[in-house]
Amino acid sequence: MQTKNRNVITLIGGRWAGKSLSANTLLRKERFVWGRTRTTKAEVRHEVVEGRKLTVVDTPGWSSSLSITEIPEGDKRRFKLNASKCPPGPNVFLLVLPIDSAFSVEQKTTVEEHMKLLGESVWRFTLVLFTCGDYLGDKSIEKHIESEGEALRWVIEKCDNRYHVFSNKDKDNPSQVSQLLEKVDKMMSNNGASYYRVEEQAFQIITEKEQEVAQRAKERQKRAQEQRQLKICLCYLLMSHGML
Repeated sequence: MQTKNRNVITLIGGRWAGKSLSANTLLRKERFVWGRTRTTKAEVRHEVVEGRKLTVVDTPGWSSSLSITEIPEGDKRRFKLNASKCPPGPNVFLLVLPIDSAFSVEQKTTVEEHMKLLGESVWRFTLVLFTCGDYLGDKSIEKHIESEGEALRWVIEKCDNRYHVFSNKDKDNPSQVSQLLEKVDKMMSNNGASYYRVEEQAFQIITEKEQEVAQRAKERQKRAQEQRQLKICLCYLLMSHGML
């Protein structure tokens, strides 16, 4: 089967929303660890699915209990850099929201503040992926969105009414993946097959800051190692003079 150009899909959302499991469902293989461990850094996997070359980026989830002002600056920088994990950038962001819990005004604020970190243009590239679809029962996703209230409707409207539902317990059902990929194709076509990109100046600043942080950590580790070595030498010296 002839494959199309590679599509880069980045999953974002809160902790325990089902991003890693959804990524596996999308790739139709167990490529990401999920369940007992929390994703702590962005991970990338490649696979061909229905003739499409997919690059899927699974990112650490954000805490819904913290406002953007309470989140460490390092976490904010890393969240922004996740968008550039696979240059030139993702074609699609899947904003993962679980259906098995109510979507509150506080959660809406958390989503809004994180998306602001990526800039207003990110919404053009974002599709809401609902997980835990089996919780709907006989209820349609449209009824669910309506019953959840203004907070969830605001997010859906920001995404230009783009959404899809995964029942990850039914991951052997190929149609849910096929339908999502069709929506991704349509979305990419509407965007002229373009991709989201971090503003170059902002990306440079963030990258340099991360390098500074890493360098300082390396220097601290080196100093700590030198101090340990000095203590060991001092102990040997004292022992050799019978002072220990």
